[in-house]
Amino acid sequence: MADVIYKRLFFDWAGRCAYCDVGLSRCKTGGKIKASIDHFIPLSKGGPNGRSNRVLACYPCNLAKGDTDPRETNQWPEVERRLAAIAASPMLSHGKLRQLVPELVKQLGIEG
Repeated sequence: MADVIYKRLFFDWAGRCAYCDVGLSRCKTGGKIKASIDHFIPLSKGGPNGRSNRVLACYPCNLAKGDTDPRETNQWPEVERRLAAIAASPMLSHGKLRQLVPELVKQLGIEG
């Protein structure tokens, strides 16, 4: 299940870190800059564990953000807007993701 969630995030965020826009590997554990799933509003501060609150983040950004609550700091308004658009968009099937993700990786020019 975690692999499907990661593929969905990779597609939703166009293979880029939500915070710094660096291109990330398709594989969660591969590549030079490893990627992670971050909860935009931390779970510890009441954020939901769903598509409307998950972002793709490089490890350095995820570590720097920590458990910062963007509602308290007014940081990353563009990420909040993008999350709202993603939540409002139809969810692609896993089969469709399997078709689209390799093409996105090619476009990004990133292995993985």
